[in-house]
Amino acid sequence: RRSRRAQRWTRPRRAGRLLEPATRVASRRAMSCAARAASSSFSAGRSLGRSRGGVRARPRSGPRVPRSAESYENDSSLALVLSPEAKEYYREVSTEHEDDARFLDAAPCDFFELLGVETDADGADVKSAFRKLQRVVHPDVAGASAEPLAVLLNAAYATLLDDAVRAAYRETVEASRRAFLGGHRFDGKPVSRWNGAESERRAVFVDESACIGCKSCVLYAPNTFEMVEDFNAGRARCTTQWGDDLETTQIAIELCPVDCIYWVNRSQLPLLEYAMRGCKREDIAIMARRRSGNMGSPPSGTNPFANAEKIVKLRREGKAYVDEVGGAGGAPYRGHDEKLSGAIASAWLALPRGAREKGWPAWNAAGDERPLAEPGAGSR
Repeated sequence: RRSRRAQRWTRPRRAGRLLEPATRVASRRAMSCAARAASSSFSAGRSLGRSRGGVRARPRSGPRVPRSAESYENDSSLALVLSPEAKEYYREVSTEHEDDARFLDAAPCDFFELLGVETDADGADVKSAFRKLQRVVHPDVAGASAEPLAVLLNAAYATLLDDAVRAAYRETVEASRRAFLGGHRFDGKPVSRWNGAESERRAVFVDESACIGCKSCVLYAPNTFEMVEDFNAGRARCTTQWGDDLETTQIAIELCPVDCIYWVNRSQLPLLEYAMRGCKREDIAIMARRRSGNMGSPPSGTNPFANAEKIVKLRREGKAYVDEVGGAGGAPYRGHDEKLSGAIASAWLALPRGAREKGWPAWNAAGDERPLAEPGAGSR
């Protein structure tokens, strides 16, 4: 006797092969809806994401960004790349201002990265790096836009030159890296492999903090999705962008019983995959108990979209933070936090491109490998 899960996945595939290609797409989509409806017993009535009032709601990964039909028509970039079926599954990192797109790029986020030295550097290394960069970012050379970074560069020099202050600052930096993203820095490069056209703007992203490990997407689109950590008790992840064709990928997204797979803009994919590293992954059994109503503990509340939006917000408010804590005088900092990280990144991204290329060639090369914020739209 086949299990319920085996019946769920073999029936649509076998039935689909008996149909002509012209009717196969409609049949797959209809059977995918039936499979989602059948999963209601597994998720105790919440697998389709319906609230008590009968209105479709998002799972615990956070609310989907509402977009009206008019917004899609007015936004030519989205209208070109999103089909009617894909629009429902599109989500983006919210930006409050038009220039927030520049905050999605890779940038130094602490004084060690700003000076380009390791955490075990000594005073001589700090002095040498400071003198080299000071000639690049001085406002008389780079312009008025370099003034915030010149101030932070003076603060970095004052902080890291003294052995005692440098040791105290190093401890907070290392703790911050471990706590948020396991020591990984944001280099602007996506984690998933890119197998699509260079002009393609669409990308697929899985919110692993909400994934229940049902393997629906992996079984249907194995060239795009993989199970990480453990095949039987892990989470799904998009490891290869456009590993499968558009139809197969779209149906795999629709088969997710908790709606944790999204179409996203390719320019936002590196930041989302980076922010995913800092999200807590709850035990799948605890998540199942919560959906069934047998557990009263709240969800972890962390999701990659919220983390990414927090990074953008901290970078936007960076200069105000420096002025608030008195960094305008180049005073040393005895600790590192997320606000200072956002301030450093914001000031660095405000530099002219030529200054960044000259002073930080490694960081600039990392950003050059990413697609432009507004690449030419393509179709697949």
